[in-house]
Amino acid sequence: MNSKYVLEISGENIEIARTEIGYIEQTYHNFNIIECRQKYVLVEGNPDRLKDSAFVNFISQVIEENTDYQKFTGTGIPDGLFYVRVSGTLKEKAENLESEIGKLIGGPGRVSFKNPDFRIRAVLMDKWYLCMVVYERNKKAFEERRAPMRPFFSPVSLHPKYARYLVNTSVTVEGETVLDPFCGTGGILIEAAMIGRKIIGNDSSLNMVMGTKLNFKYFKIEDYTVYNRDISELDTGYPVDAIVTDMPYGRSSGIDNHDIIDLYRESFKKFYELLKSGRRCSIIINNMEFLEYAKDYFSIENVVPVYQHKSLVRQFVVLKRIN
Repeated sequence: MNSKYVLEISGENIEIARTEIGYIEQTYHNFNIIECRQKYVLVEGNPDRLKDSAFVNFISQVIEENTDYQKFTGTGIPDGLFYVRVSGTLKEKAENLESEIGKLIGGPGRVSFKNPDFRIRAVLMDKWYLCMVVYERNKKAFEERRAPMRPFFSPVSLHPKYARYLVNTSVTVEGETVLDPFCGTGGILIEAAMIGRKIIGNDSSLNMVMGTKLNFKYFKIEDYTVYNRDISELDTGYPVDAIVTDMPYGRSSGIDNHDIIDLYRESFKKFYELLKSGRRCSIIINNMEFLEYAKDYFSIENVVPVYQHKSLVRQFVVLKRIN
């Protein structure tokens, strides 16, 4: 029987976190999503690929499950020191529940907050799940790759978490090639390289291309190709497995409204030419109307809005190449 795991996801955007998990499931087929409830996802199978997620904070293996937490016995918990954290219920109730569940599962004399051998999480979804933590996301790692931490950056650079999301929704595996045709300072490609994708970048600005190469060197990324071409002239020499990019928009790219329409027309046509049959583009756009220029080449597979602030909503879109 496959093991079950409870995923605890970031609450900043539950929809985008669940979408990312769904695409990782679709890509690797080594676990199945059983249930989603608020910030929790129950899966069955091998969750190792979820360690590359941008929004999974904890992966915990289910030891016991019951409609009543008071029936927990602690059977299956290994020897050693531990402590209990409760999740999925009101914060003011959690502390008392942690103490109570700790006693039920054999905690007296074994609780250690400073030097635990393992950690237990009791999670309330449709019922109670008693779990042992097998993975916790290193939140500092993404922060250390934010634009201001790189030797070359732009103030409008995408946060690494969202760059990683684009890669994870591109339905690619290790060794496959992803292309960012508007790579800017290289942030998306850095995340792609971090999880084993081959990377190709392009930008029409020579300054950005040189800056991207500087950032790659800083993060010790050696295997890459970066072009300095207009999108209409881009040729990778062979079809790629995915295109992942933050599309240029408005004032941030120095393109006026008329020219940006031409850019989108040319871009989707070029994406179709560069991409393998049936593969995907995972992109960010500001204006859904621009997808009109993709309809002859791509079907819209998924759209998730991400609110940047009151006046700006960015659309995270997965497109699938037609034939």
